[in-house]
Amino acid sequence: MGTQSFRIKTGNSVLRAEHALRRAFPLKRLNAASAERNYSFNNVRDIRSRAVNDQSDGRETGVAALKLGDTVMKESGCEVIAAYNALLLLGRDEPLSAVARRFEQTGCLMRFPFVKYGTLGVNPYDIGSVMASYGVDCPPAPLKQMCEPGLYILSYWNSPKLRDGLHTIAVHNRNGICYLYNYTMKGRAGSVMDTSLFEETFRGGYITGYKLN
Repeated sequence: MGTQSFRIKTGNSVLRAEHALRRAFPLKRLNAASAERNYSFNNVRDIRSRAVNDQSDGRETGVAALKLGDTVMKESGCEVIAAYNALLLLGRDEPLSAVARRFEQTGCLMRFPFVKYGTLGVNPYDIGSVMASYGVDCPPAPLKQMCEPGLYILSYWNSPKLRDGLHTIAVHNRNGICYLYNYTMKGRAGSVMDTSLFEETFRGGYITGYKLN
């Protein structure tokens, strides 16, 4: 096993362990308090009925300043944004503030000692349960399956250096083209990639994915 593969597998194992530990010891009152506090702030500046692709600067939608946990979406909101974009692509007009609240209420933000709550965002292994709470059928999808037509959510490591973090995007694969939402985290429009390049691009850092029906 190469060094890169070992690091990615180690990172995925840490995510699974964090997911299991947080589910075994839920902090429901803390989660609920944070969810309502942030919803009150975000709802005034709400975003809905438009795709979000500008997480890093928020110039088009203002998403960067919205709150999540004890931080802001610019830093850690990609999973929430991916879920929001995916729901929009499914024809579900859900406010981004409400989607963020759902993730917090259900205790999906990662918690690590000595790390500010929300800094590391949502654990990718929690995304499926939140989508299911919206009535969306979302079985896990291997990367190879995501090369077939459909709507997906994909999580991957940004590089073999795990300190560079992970990213999560909505992917719409149709007519041989993958439309990637919030991939670059800048600008109004999403990104496009030929399906033939998709698996090669994300194979090295793949964490998990979901097929949305």
